[in-house]
Amino acid sequence: MEMDTADPPGVTLSVESLQEFQVQEIAFDGHETYAKPLSMSENLAKLAHKIDFSEDNDLKKAKDKQKSSVQEREDKDTKEGSSYQNQPKTWESVKTKLRDALTEVSVLYDVVNIARMNREPPYQYMVLEKVSGESSTTPTNEVAVKIQEKKKSLELAAKILVKGAGRMRHSASSDKKALVEQRNFHSELLRLRQHWRLKRVGNSILGDLSFRTCGSRFWHTGTFEVTKTSEEEFEEAEQRGGTPCSLKVTVPSDLEGNSYINVLIQEGEAEIASANMGQSSEAKLSSDTHWQQVLEAAQNVLFCKELFAQMAREAVQLKAPIPHLVVGNQIIASIIPGVQLVIRLCHDSNMSSTTSKTSRGFSESSILLFVLQFSAVPKKSVHQNHLEQSVHQFLRELHHSNLSGPTPTPVTASFSFNNRKRRLAGPLALDRRQIAQIQQTECVLEKILKQSRHIVLRDRTAKVLNDVAASIQDPLILVHWSVLQQPLQATVKVFISSPGYEHFARTSMQLMIGYEDIKAILKDGRTVNLAYHEKDLKNLLLCQISEHRVNAVYDLAKSLRMTIIHYNFFVGVGPPPKLGNVSAVVVATPNGRRTISLRSDPVDGPRVMIQDETDTRGKTDVVTDPKWEVFPSGYKEVDMSKIPGRNFVHKMELLMGNLSQE
Repeated sequence: MEMDTADPPGVTLSVESLQEFQVQEIAFDGHETYAKPLSMSENLAKLAHKIDFSEDNDLKKAKDKQKSSVQEREDKDTKEGSSYQNQPKTWESVKTKLRDALTEVSVLYDVVNIARMNREPPYQYMVLEKVSGESSTTPTNEVAVKIQEKKKSLELAAKILVKGAGRMRHSASSDKKALVEQRNFHSELLRLRQHWRLKRVGNSILGDLSFRTCGSRFWHTGTFEVTKTSEEEFEEAEQRGGTPCSLKVTVPSDLEGNSYINVLIQEGEAEIASANMGQSSEAKLSSDTHWQQVLEAAQNVLFCKELFAQMAREAVQLKAPIPHLVVGNQIIASIIPGVQLVIRLCHDSNMSSTTSKTSRGFSESSILLFVLQFSAVPKKSVHQNHLEQSVHQFLRELHHSNLSGPTPTPVTASFSFNNRKRRLAGPLALDRRQIAQIQQTECVLEKILKQSRHIVLRDRTAKVLNDVAASIQDPLILVHWSVLQQPLQATVKVFISSPGYEHFARTSMQLMIGYEDIKAILKDGRTVNLAYHEKDLKNLLLCQISEHRVNAVYDLAKSLRMTIIHYNFFVGVGPPPKLGNVSAVVVATPNGRRTISLRSDPVDGPRVMIQDETDTRGKTDVVTDPKWEVFPSGYKEVDMSKIPGRNFVHKMELLMGNLSQE
C-alpha cells in the first residue's frame, strides 16, 4: 500500500543583496544616511592623491639597490659568523688609542690658536707660561703668575666695558635727540591735520586752504606745502629769540601777507560811513610766525579775493540806472542819487615787521563789509563783528546754493523744476513777466546795496529826528530806537508830548525804515510812505506837531467842561498853508459868553483868537427874548508870548480858566 508522505513546512528565508552604499550617519530615530560610492573618475583621483610625485625615481632605485646589498651582506655574515666568532679583536685597542690622541692634538691646536690670536695690539686673551725643566717649582711663583694673569684680564675687560659704555651713551643721546625731534614733528603734524586738510603726494605733504568742500567755484587752488624744519633753521630761530617749530608751511606767493577790506559810503566829498574788515594792515607776519597764523592770514586773503571776484563779475552783469564801475582794485556803485558805495581790498604782501610805511606795497583787489554808526560819522574805520558776519554770510549762502539744492518733488522730477512756484506756473497760468520774476535771484552785490541803502536811510532818519528835536522845544519829542533790528529793517518810535500833560497830550508815531522807503504808521492808523529825501520826514514831523497842539487843546477843553464847537484836522478856509494841512478847534466857555479858536499851521505855528460878546440891552423894546440881548463881536488874536506858562498847553489852560471864571 502506498502512503502519501507530506513535506514538512518550509522556513521563510529573506535574501537581500549586499550593501552597496556605506552608512554615513544613523539618526536618533534609526534613519540611516548612506554615502554614495565614488565613481570611477573620483576613485582614480583619490588614488592619485596618495601618490608622492615629488620623490625622485632614481632615488627609489638607489634605495632598492642599497637594501638588496645590505640584505646580501647580512646573509653572508650569518653564514660566516660562526667561523669568526672565536677569533680575538686584535686592532680594536690600537684604534681607540689613535682616536684619543687625535682628540688631544685637536684641543691643543685650538688652545694655541686662541693664545696667539690678537685682533688688536693691546689685547691678548691667554698668556703662555714657560715650562722649565726643573720639576721643583715654588708655590709662591705660581700664585704671583696667577694674580698677574687675573690683573691683566680685568684690565682688558674694564677697557672693553668702558669703551662699550661710551659708545652706548653716545648712541643713546643721539637716538633720543632724533626721537624727540621726530616726535615733535609728528605731534605738530597731528595738530595741523586737526585744523586743515592734508594729503600726501609722493614724498611731500600738501594742504588745502580753499573753500571747495563748502561749494566754492573759485579758480585758485589754495594749496600749501608742509615741510620739516632743518637744524640750521632751528638754530637761527633760537638765536633770534623766537620759539622754533618743528614744521613750517609754505603758501603761494599771491596769498602771502595780510588783507583787509575798506568800505566807504560817501555823499559827494563827505564820508557818511567807513569800515575795515579783516586783519589790520599793521599786523605784520614775520618768518617766526606760527603756522596757524600764517594759514589763517592766507585763507583770509583767499576769501577776500574770491568775494571781490564774485562782486566784480556781478557789478558788470547787473543793469542799473547808473552803471556800476569796476576800476582795477575797486568797485564803485550808486546807492541813491548823490550817494556812492566804494569797495576796496587792501593786500599787504610785505612780511617784515620793521619795514617803513613808505615801502609797503598794497594790492587792492576787492571785497566789502559795513560798519556804520547811527549818529556820528566815525573818523576812523571801526570793526564790528555783527556786520562782518552778515557779509561772510552772503558768500556762505552762495557756497551752500552751489553745493546743495532743494529736494525735487516728486522725486522723479528733474532738478530744473525744483522750485515750487515754477512747478505751479502752468496750473496757475502765470504770464511771462511773472515767470521771469520767479527766476530772478539776488546776487551778493544786490544784497550789499540793499544794506547800504538801509544804512543811509537809517542815518538820515536819525539826523532829521535829532535836528527837529533840537530846534523845537515845545512840544517835547522823544525817540526810542528798537534794540532788536534786522539787516534790512529798523524800527523807531516817536513820541510827541507836552511836559506835565502826558496823560492826554501825547501823540505817537512809528517809523519802519526799510531799504527803499520809510513807512510811517500814525496814531489814528494811517500809513504814510516816505522816500529817501530828508525833507519828506521833516514835513511829516511838523504836521504831526501841528496836529498834536490841536489835539491837546481839544482834550484840555473836554477836561474843563467846555463846549466843542468845531474840531477838524483839514481846514479848508483861510489862507492856504505852505505845507500840509491846517488844523483847527473852536471851543466855548461853559457860560457861552466867550469863544476860543485855535488855528495851527505846520510852518507858521499856532494862532489863538478870542471872540467876546456885545451887550445890546436898552436899545429897543421890540425884542423881548433874552437870547437876542447879547451879540458876539469879532475875533481878537491873543499874544501867547505874554502869557506865563511852561509850554503851550499850560498857557492855554490858564487862558481857558480865566475866561471861564469871567
